[in-house]
Amino acid sequence: MYKTLIINELKKQKEALSIPYESIASRSGVGIATVKRAFGGSDVSLSTLDKIAVALDCEISIKPKHSAKSLYKMQVEKKALEIVERVMHTSALEAQTLNSEAERKMLSQAKAMIAKMPKSQVWG
Repeated sequence: MYKTLIINELKKQKEALSIPYESIASRSGVGIATVKRAFGGSDVSLSTLDKIAVALDCEISIKPKHSAKSLYKMQVEKKALEIVERVMHTSALEAQTLNSEAERKMLSQAKAMIAKMPKSQVWG
């Protein structure tokens, strides 16, 4: 999927520059047949796509959707919710359901407990 997105962007740049396959091959050091296969949608390596991108004065990059801090915070929230849901389920089975205030307090405590864990354990 991502390679398709990259190829589509490279196609736009190729068309905007009106650059022939031969020139891309020469500038990238990639064989012309491989360049044509790449633009034709065949599976080529990311390394090859990067060489073609450089030849078209483009760069392939990764842009995080969320900051590391916010992603970590979301993971802490997720783990805390999992813990609270397990407790709530167990309590319901024992006919000891908790009210929403107790649930909020438990969630807050779970988040605090998880935040004290080594970060590497939060992802497991």
